[in-house]
Amino acid sequence: MTCRIFFEQALPEDCLPADIVEPGKLDEIFDRMDANSDGKVTFDEFKAAMKRDSSLQDVVLSSLRQQ
Repeated sequence: MTCRIFFEQALPEDCLPADIVEPGKLDEIFDRMDANSDGKVTFDEFKAAMKRDSSLQDVVLSSLRQQ
């Protein structure tokens, strides 16, 4: 699953902060979550990323608040 597809399925782009949809930003976030660099983010990797990285928490939570 590509980074953009992951985020479009998890968080629709119109719910994401404007700075997150800048070119390359979603790829950067995806890479931070993909702990074993296999091109996939498992639920366990997602949970671990949320626990260790408050900026990722901010992205997810801010997008959920807008709905």
